Amino acid sequence: MHARPASKIAQIAETAQFDVWLCANSIKVDATSIIDILTLGAVKGTRIVIEIESPEDIEVLDRIVDFFKTGFGEI
Repeated sequence: MHARPASKIAQIAETAQFDVWLCANSIKVDATSIIDILTLGAVKGTRIVIEIESPEDIEVLDRIVDFFKTGFGEI
């Protein structure tokens, strides 16, 4: 994953009331941190799990999922 999509994911995650994490390759990182997201080393085809601490942030989860589904806004 490149810096631009990592930055956008972090921006979306920052709107959450509680913690949001991304998990890949047995690593779990803070989704509000661009650097943490980049440390996942996620390349095309990597399975990424998005976790939220509270159901109150389901909209944030949905926005991140949609961002992935649209190819980071490039499709």
